[in-house]
Amino acid sequence: GSGGSKNGEEKDEGGGAGAGGSAAPEPTKARPYASHRNWSAIERDLKRQEEEEKPEGDEALNKLFRDIYGKADEDTRRAMVKSFQTSGGTVLSTNWSEVSKKDYEKERQAPKGMEWKDREGNRLPQKDS
Repeated sequence: GSGGSKNGEEKDEGGGAGAGGSAAPEPTKARPYASHRNWSAIERDLKRQEEEEKPEGDEALNKLFRDIYGKADEDTRRAMVKSFQTSGGTVLSTNWSEVSKKDYEKERQAPKGMEWKDREGNRLPQKDS
């Protein structure tokens, strides 16, 4: 009886060694860390998810303007900056031939029921709506 059980144990150990043998090549791959994650694949997936993500509200509008500005030529960028800054944030144009001739400070238009004032609170001239 005892000889038979010993024989059986040896087979189990053999199986264990075999399993250990199949796992042995894994550590021989030089890995700086113990992590088994494929970080480049994870990063790729995250980038794809970010691109597919749809921003909402003001965030969506800002992303749109960033995209337009980023892909724009020098005149379009100049038009966007000048129109937005000189109009006090009420106009954003990409047409430089129009923006270069227009004086938004003289033609500024406040929203209905509001008026433009400088920092000291003095009323500024504006185009009536």
